[in-house]
This record gives sequence, structure tokens and C-alpha cells, in this order.
Amino acid sequence: MKKNIVTAFALLSIFNFSLKAEENPENATDTTSVRHLNLSEVKVNASRVNAKMKDLPQKVDVISKRVIESSPATDIAGLLKSNGAIDIQQYPGVNAGIGIRGFAASTSSKYAVILVNGKPAGTENIASIDLNNVERVEILKGPFSSQYGSDAMGGVVNIVTKESDGEFKGNVSFQYGSFDTFKENISIGGALSDGLDFDLSYAIHNQGKDYKVGDNNLYDEGYAKMILDPTTYGERIENSQLQKHTVIARLGVKLSDSWKLNLNGSYFKGKKIETPGTFWHIYGMDSKDMERYTTGFDLIGKQGNHNITFSPYYSEQEEENFDIGNDGYGDTKYTYKNYGFQLNDAIQLDDHVLAIGIDNNSQKYESLNYTTAGSLESPFQPDYYNIATGIYSQFQMKFLEGKFNVSVGGRGDNVKFKTKANSFLNNNSSSEDYWVFTKNIGVKYEVLEGFSVHSSWGDAFLAPSAFQVAGEYQTAFGKTIGKADLDPEKSNTWDLGIGFKNFAKGINFDITYFDTHHKDKIVQVRDADFNSTFDNADKADMNGLEILASYDFGALKDYEYSLRLYLNYTHIFDATEKVKVGESFVESKMKYVRDNNASFGIEFDNLKGFSTRLHGRYIGHRYEDNYMYAADYSNWPNVTRAPINFNGEEVRKDLIDEDVLRHPVYYVFDYSVNYQFHKHYSAGLTVANLLDENYSEKDGFNMPGRSIMLKVGYRF
Repeated sequence: MKKNIVTAFALLSIFNFSLKAEENPENATDTTSVRHLNLSEVKVNASRVNAKMKDLPQKVDVISKRVIESSPATDIAGLLKSNGAIDIQQYPGVNAGIGIRGFAASTSSKYAVILVNGKPAGTENIASIDLNNVERVEILKGPFSSQYGSDAMGGVVNIVTKESDGEFKGNVSFQYGSFDTFKENISIGGALSDGLDFDLSYAIHNQGKDYKVGDNNLYDEGYAKMILDPTTYGERIENSQLQKHTVIARLGVKLSDSWKLNLNGSYFKGKKIETPGTFWHIYGMDSKDMERYTTGFDLIGKQGNHNITFSPYYSEQEEENFDIGNDGYGDTKYTYKNYGFQLNDAIQLDDHVLAIGIDNNSQKYESLNYTTAGSLESPFQPDYYNIATGIYSQFQMKFLEGKFNVSVGGRGDNVKFKTKANSFLNNNSSSEDYWVFTKNIGVKYEVLEGFSVHSSWGDAFLAPSAFQVAGEYQTAFGKTIGKADLDPEKSNTWDLGIGFKNFAKGINFDITYFDTHHKDKIVQVRDADFNSTFDNADKADMNGLEILASYDFGALKDYEYSLRLYLNYTHIFDATEKVKVGESFVESKMKYVRDNNASFGIEFDNLKGFSTRLHGRYIGHRYEDNYMYAADYSNWPNVTRAPINFNGEEVRKDLIDEDVLRHPVYYVFDYSVNYQFHKHYSAGLTVANLLDENYSEKDGFNMPGRSIMLKVGYRF
């Protein structure tokens, strides 16, 4: 069956190739349709110095608009997992976290900064960020705390949205497919007058049926079934429906020839998003409502050789979780507020750019917990308030007619923590603060035309939460005491690579080695009375290799068309965690880190409206704690384990005594084909998880199997 499917789609791809235009596009190398293939000239929005991608010594990947449009993904999580060779941990129910360069992908630990147009996204949940109106996504790999402060240890993901001008343009698209899924996207933008332009978009995504888990494994199915369990194959994961809406708006006001004001805002609403609590509902079944709005403006101007940007912002996200699975826990409500401003001045000094700026960011977290009877009870932690102010400088220098690029920068951050008093937790309000200084340096030298050597070094930090530093509170699980002298987690990373880019010949290749030392990892420790506190105890070492390679056969015909083979691969040689036990360290393989991640495939675009793409994703092994069993904690710390009973069968009974599991390898393939006709109309087909792979990114939370979506659109 698998071979038949692959053969059918291979034949379809060959047929698609035959449909390329008979006549060469006039001045092909200069047309917009060809320029969008060459990303080297793209200015990286998140670089602070407006540098072109080809000039940056740090490792940068860009996911273009054409790749976004051909992907079956509807949110940033789905896009990144298929195109960035980075690790994603995703759960059913619109929840996902990201891991870059060996830092664990988690929805609770923040080792990557998520930005929208260079500003905080207002959420740590990348599955809640829709792709409608997204122009491109920039992935900066490596430490970037010297530019963006806390959390940027693994890297930065910057989502760049559309900024339209000129005559009105827009599009409407409708999609329908598997699991009774309906998607609608509407966007419009352009100039209202000589001094006003705008963008407005709306997207709805509704999945009306529980999704079905895959029924196959391309590689080592026997081992995969031992971990995933045969009960999951080809079955529906109950309580996995969802509905979400996104609105994005921008109004641009031209103040003068040199100054412009962009007013922007967005609104996200997730309604009755069902969360199954693993395939076997170990953690119960819940439903949640999510709501987030963001607002702010960007004042952008040029004064002499100064390029100034001032960007205040505010976001508020609220999430309500409703217990429907009778697991003994009641409803919860969380509110997360993120606000501040950025002031950046990129000063042009001949061929060099010096960026100096100030970042101010405040984060407020508030929560309410309810009993199953509906009355208030103790929250899991006190409400807190973090205030961070950073002052930075980044200098991008070009020498030898642009062949030798040097980047150097530094940043000082003052971080203040405050926790609020709570009568349930029996704690008083408290506060602490400290300073952190981070720096970076990078060089890139073009040895021969198109062939370059690059290297960079930087350090980064992750600030502890306010309750880890300043909290002191009591719950039913014991007393927790913050540690006032708790240090931030720190890391330093160096990398070295070589690359060759020649757009005229269709070649793009880069191989980069990286090495990271991560220390002062924050862990929760217990005293003899099982009271909790925190300590900077553990450390880790990660090193690996990143390979980016593509070849476009269209270069042989002066880009009459594009037929591109591509690979984006990350291999972790070593990810070793050193856990402090007494005064010594015990080494072990780092958990929750994939040893390999890759995206690869073949795509064809006739540059006249027809495109098709077969894309593969390789998901490597990782070690993970085994919690997939029923546990009796009444004799804590002696826990009694028993197999899960699901529909009268014991699940994974041979694994209940395994503390750590090595999860299997998965291969997930997607296919898409799109055709635009009569200038305004388009039709397309996407098949996600083409081979119906049964896989999970977090143990017990199986991802959807094969799904087919039909799409029609109208451009105006």
C-alpha cells in the first residue's frame, strides 16, 4: 500500500513537471517570480542591524512565503516542525514548544525567544500563532541574549507579517477535509491614499471531529509499537476537536518622506479546544478557551545616518481550563500580560552599521484554581511580576568590499522579580533583582566568490521565575521556599561552518558545527521534610552538526522554472546532562532532546502559477521519563506502579518499571499541489502525513494520521 501511494504521487509529480511553461519568462533572472527564490538578499528583521542574510555570520534560516503557502500547516508549530530542522514538542489541543540546538523542546521551559515583527509574541505557545498574513519566518540559531535578553539560549524565531502598499490586493481561500476540518482565510491590503496603507486578515480553523491516529510506521514498526502500544494504531483520539479564530490588522500612516507610523493589533480566540490528556486519558479530559489580544505601534524614521525605530507593545492572554474527565481536579484560569517598549537606532557608518537600543519588558502572571465543586482553592504558585530592562549595542562591520563581515555586540539586563501575597498559599509579597551581562562576536569571510567561512561565539541566560527567587508559600504538597541568591541559567556556544551559495548555478550549501556548555540549570530540591526550594545544580554539554543543502535544476534553464531538491538537517553528537548528587556529578544522556531532526524533499514551481511539493520530516530518537502508568502516591516517596487499563486491556504493562524510555524514529511525509488559473483563481490539494505514520512528539500524545484537504482560492 505504501509503495503504491509513493509511486502514484511520484508519477503525479513527473506529470506536474511536464506542465511547465513552453515559453521562457521575459528577463527571468529579474522577475519577481524568480527573485522570491533567492533568499540571500533578504534583510533579516530580527538582526537589529537590518543586515542581509548573506552577510550575517550567525546561522540563519528563512522560511519564505512560497513555502508557507505550500505547507499543510496552519500555525507556526506545524510550519517549524516541517521546515526548520528544529525540535517541536506538540500536544493535542493547540499547545506546542520549541527546542533549538539541543535545548529541550518544552512548553514550560523557555530556551527560545518568539517574536512577531521583532517584538515579543505575547505567548509561549507557538501552536496558537496562525500563518495567515505571515510573509516569512526567520530562525536565528545560537545564543542571542546579547540582543534579546533572557530565554534566547537556543535561538530566536521571528515571524514577519505582511506590509502592503500600492493598489488594493487581497485573497480569499476555503479548505475542507479530513476530521470534518474547515479553514477559511481572508486578507486584504494596500494604499488608502498617498499617506495611508493597511492590512487586514481573518482566519478560522474548525475541526469538527476527533482526529484519527496513524496506522503504520515506516521504520522499525515492532519497536515503535512497544512504545506507542498497539491500542493506539488507527484509532481516534477522543476529545481532540478544536475551533480557533485569528484577526490581524495594521494601519500605516506616512508622516513625512522619512517617517512612518504603523499601528498594529491582533486578536486570537480558541473556543472549546478539547485536550485529551494522552491517548489513554491518564491526566483526564479537559476543554479550554484561549483568548489573546496584542496592540502597539512602530514609529520608523530616518534622520541623517540614523535609522530609528520606537515600538511600544502590549499583549494579554487568558486561558480557562474546564475539567470534563472527572480526574479530581477542578477548573483553572490563567492570565498572562506582556508589555513594554523597544527603542533601536541603527546608525549607518559608511559600510558599517552600529545598532544601539533599549528594551523594557514586563510580564505579569495571575492564576485561579477551583475545586470540583466550583469554589476557590490554592493555586499551584503565587502570582508574580517580572520587569526586565536591557541596554544593548550591536556593531555590524563590512570590509574588503563586503567580503569580510564582523559582528560584535553586548547587552546588560536588569531583572526585577516580585511575587504577590496569597491567603491560600500563606505567603507574603516579596521581591529580588540582579544584573546580567551577555556578549557575542562573529566573523564571516568570503574566500572565493560564493564560498565562505563563518564562525561565531556568544553567551546567553535564562532568568528564573519570580516564585523561584522570591516565593515562599504552602500547598497541600508541602512548603516551597524561593532562593534569593538563585542565579540565572547560563550557556555559551561557539560554532564554525563553511558555505557555498551560487544562485545562478542553483547551489546552496552550508555545514556548521556547534558546541554548547549549559550551566547553573535550575532544579527543584527537597529537604528532609520534603519542603521544596531551588538550586543552580545541574549542567549539560551539547554539540552537533547542522547541514543545509539544496540544488535547483531550474538554474540549468535560466530559471524558466524551479525544480529544487533540499535538505535541512540537525544531528546532535552528544547531549550529556550532569546531575549534582551531593558534591559530585552523575552523567547521563540528556532527556527530551532529539538526536536527529531533518526536513527534506523535492518541489517544482513553473513560476506561472503551478507548484507541487513532496516533503519529508525525520524525527530522531530521544530519551523521556516514563509516566505512562497508574501510580499510587499514598506511601510517598515509595510509589506503587500499575499498568494503565484502557477499554479492558492493560497498556504497556512490560514498561511500567522502566524509568526512562528511548523513543523510536518516525518519518512523516506531506504532499501538496497548487494551481493558479485565469490570474485570480486557484485550487489545491494537501495531504498531511501521507504514509499515515503513527507518531508522537510527547509520550502518549499521538499526532494525527493521514489527512487530506482541498483548497480553493480567489485573488483580487
